[in-house]
Amino acid sequence: MLKYSLRSCIYGTILLGSAASALAAPSPAEVFNSYVIAANAGDMAAIRELIAADVERSDFVGCRPEMDNPSCLLHYIETTVVTPKGHISVLNTQVAGDVVTATLELRSALAKRIGVERILGQDIVRISDGQIKAFHFIPNFADEPTAVFFGSLGIGPRATAPTSRP
Repeated sequence: MLKYSLRSCIYGTILLGSAASALAAPSPAEVFNSYVIAANAGDMAAIRELIAADVERSDFVGCRPEMDNPSCLLHYIETTVVTPKGHISVLNTQVAGDVVTATLELRSALAKRIGVERILGQDIVRISDGQIKAFHFIPNFADEPTAVFFGSLGIGPRATAPTSRP
């Protein structure tokens, strides 16, 4: 009888431990990888699930004042990656606590229309409890195609100044 109770207790503890680890939030690297997979697949619903309700506001110029923070970030991702059929390739990833810094390459129809094959930059993403809390893309302006791309949009050191008409 004692053997049976001890064995049940051990099995119960193992099952509880397994259940607890199964319920643990995914790591920041896992969440970021899920974002890249969803973005490359154009799966906005999956991306929406990864974004926290209290995500930091994106500085994307296309965001309108009436958009809440998650909608603004979704609009940014949809406009810059999903709609132009972008493909993100992660070149390097570093994780420090809850921050993922990923050096990446983005190829898209938009980049090709502007005359470059790809752009380079870093995603700096803060992730907590399995959700994105902050998301920033930093273009690599030292890279010629990236500088040309963003310059054509009026951003960065190669930004073209609007011409005034007489």
